[in-house]
Amino acid sequence: MCRLLLSINRITFRHCILLSGLFLTNPVTANEKVVLQLKWLHQFQFAGYYAAKEKGFYAEAGFDVTIKQRNSLVTPVEAVLDKKADYGIIGSSIILDRMKGLPVVALGAVFQHSPLVLITRADSKLLGPYELKDKRVMYSKGIDDATFFAMFHQLGIEESDFVHVAHSFDPDSLLRGETDAIASYLTNQPFYYQEKGIAIQIINPINFGIDFYDDILFASEETVRRNPERSRQFLEASIKGWRYALENKSEVIGWLKTKYPSGKSSEYLAFEAEETEKMILPNLVEIGHISSGRFQRIADIYKQQGLVAKDASYEGVDFESYLYQPKALPFWAQLMLAIAGGSLLLTLVLLGLNRRLKNMVAARTKELGIAQANLARYIDIVDRYVISSQTDLNGVIIETSTAFCEVSGYSKAELIGQPHSIVRHPDTPQSTYEDLWGTITKGNVWSGELKNVAKDGSLYWLDAIIDPIRSESGDICGYISIRQNITDKKQVEKLSITDSLTGLDNRLRLDDVLSDEFSRMTRYALNLSLILCDIDFFKMVNDNYGHLVGDQVLISIAKILRLYCRDVDVIGRWGGEEFLIICRETDIDGAMVVAEKLRSLIADHLFPQVGHKTASFGVTLVMPKESVEDALQRADQALYRAKEAGRNRVECLLADT
Repeated sequence: MCRLLLSINRITFRHCILLSGLFLTNPVTANEKVVLQLKWLHQFQFAGYYAAKEKGFYAEAGFDVTIKQRNSLVTPVEAVLDKKADYGIIGSSIILDRMKGLPVVALGAVFQHSPLVLITRADSKLLGPYELKDKRVMYSKGIDDATFFAMFHQLGIEESDFVHVAHSFDPDSLLRGETDAIASYLTNQPFYYQEKGIAIQIINPINFGIDFYDDILFASEETVRRNPERSRQFLEASIKGWRYALENKSEVIGWLKTKYPSGKSSEYLAFEAEETEKMILPNLVEIGHISSGRFQRIADIYKQQGLVAKDASYEGVDFESYLYQPKALPFWAQLMLAIAGGSLLLTLVLLGLNRRLKNMVAARTKELGIAQANLARYIDIVDRYVISSQTDLNGVIIETSTAFCEVSGYSKAELIGQPHSIVRHPDTPQSTYEDLWGTITKGNVWSGELKNVAKDGSLYWLDAIIDPIRSESGDICGYISIRQNITDKKQVEKLSITDSLTGLDNRLRLDDVLSDEFSRMTRYALNLSLILCDIDFFKMVNDNYGHLVGDQVLISIAKILRLYCRDVDVIGRWGGEEFLIICRETDIDGAMVVAEKLRSLIADHLFPQVGHKTASFGVTLVMPKESVEDALQRADQALYRAKEAGRNRVECLLADT
C-alpha cells in the first residue's frame, strides 16, 4: 500500500501545483493592458487572436489587448524580452533560443505542422534539396533558417553547398530571377503564384523527416514567473478565439478586410483559411497542445546541426514544465509543495484548503478521525482516476481499479481472473514483453509504453510502471502496475513521424526504426533485409500531368506497399518517389519474393490519367555489426543496377563475405 500511495503522490503532484497556483498568483486586474506581437503582417494566420479580441474573450479574462504587426527590424523575441510586448508568436526556434539562454517560455503551439517550405519554379527543374546545390536560396537568417538547415543536414547538404540570399519578402523575387528558391508559407503563397498562372514546385521539409511546430504563443520568463495564472488565462482565451475563428472563417475574413486590413482578396484569404486549418489539425489535436517528446526531438535536431552545444538544455521552455520548476515559486510555496509528497496535504487539498488547514497542521492528532475519513475518500479517488492493476506471479489479474475498467472497456468481473494479456495489442513486439518479464521477475521495476486494445477493438496507449510485490519474507508474490493514458500524446507523435501525403512513415521515423532494428538484429541474431523502391520515370508524370496527379500516383503506390507487406514490416517514404521497406526477421530469399511481388503489382496497376507505371527495386541483407549507412548504400547500389538494366526489375546485392 505504501508503494501504491507513493506512486499516486507522484501522479497527483501536478494537480497539487495547479491548485496551489490559485493561491500563489497575484490578484486579477480587470482590463489589464497587454501587447501581443505577431510574427508577420495581418492575415488569417493569426485569426484566433483577432477572434479573441473581437468576440470579447480577452475582455472576459480581464485583458485589454493590442495586436501588433511584425516590425521587420525587431523579432518577436526581441520585442517580448525588451518589454515592448507581453506575448508573442514564434516558431520552433523558441527551443533554440531557450538553449542559447534566452528567458522565453512557450505557452502553447497553435500549428502542429510548420507551413514553412521552399518554393521553386516548376520550369527550373529544381525538384528537391539536392538540386539546390550551387543555387540561390532566399530565406531569413535567424528566423526560418533552422528548419531548412535541419532538412539539409538530414540529407548531408552543407550551408556552403548553396548561396544564401537575404529574404526580400517579395514573392515576385522568384519570378524576376533574383533567387532560385524562396522560403514561403504553404498557407498562402501557393495561391499567389496560382493566380499569376505560374507553376511551382514545393520542397517541404516534412517529406524529409523535419516536422516542427509553428506559431507558438510565448512570453518572457519574467511574465510567467510574476503571474503564471494570468499567462494561462491569456492562453485559454487565445485558444477559445482560435476555436471560434476556425468555425467562423467568413467573419474573420471580413475583419481582415476592414479592422485588420491585409490588402488581400477574399479568395486569397479563403485559401489561407483552409490551409491554416490543415496546419492546426483541430479535429485531431487539442489547440495549443505541446508534446515534451516532440520538443526533445526538435532540440536534438538543433544539437545535431551544431547550432548549440551538445549539453545545452531547453528545460523550462514548455509552460507546464516551467511552472513545476522550484525556482519559479517562493520559498514558502516550495515548502508547502514539498509537504505535498505526503498524504496529509493531499487530504487537505481534497478538503478545499479551507480554514481547517491551519487547524489540522497545528493539531493533527486531534483531527485523526477526520484524516481517516478523508483517507477513504482519497482511496476512492485513486480507484476512480488512477489506472492500476495487481496480478499474481503468472500475470493473472487479481485486482483492478475502476479507471482501468473505463479505459479498457471491461468490467471488473470480466478482468479479474483473466491473464493481463487480455488487453495486449497483437502487433506489440514480443521483445517488449520479454524485456518486461525479464525485469520484474528479477525484482526490478519496469517502466515503458504499452500499446493495448480495448474490449471494442479500439487501441490506446499507456505509460506504465510495474513494480514487484514482496511478501513479509521478501519473496516476490505478485506485481502492481500504475499507468497513465498517453493516447493523445501518441497520436501527436504519430503525426510528427508520418509522411503527410502518403500516410506512410517519414524519413525521421525510418531512421529511428533502422537504428532500433540494427540493435535488435545484433542482440537476438535475427535476419534483417532492406528493400529500396523507386518509381520509374516519375518526373515525366509531374511534367506531363502536373504534381497533383503525381501525388495521386505516390498515394496509390503507398497503398499497394501497405496492403501486401506484413504488419511487422516497416514501410516509409524515403524521399521524393523513393520508398524503403524494412523487412524484420526476413532473409534475402524472402525479401526478394516480397520485392518481386510488389514490382508485379505496381506494373499491373492502372493509374488514373497516367495508365501503367513501373518501379525498380534494390534488395540487400543486413550483415551483423555493419553500419546502417553501409547497408543503405548497398541497397541503393542494387537499385541503381536495376535502373541500369532497364528498370521494372528487382536486383539483389549482398555484402562481400
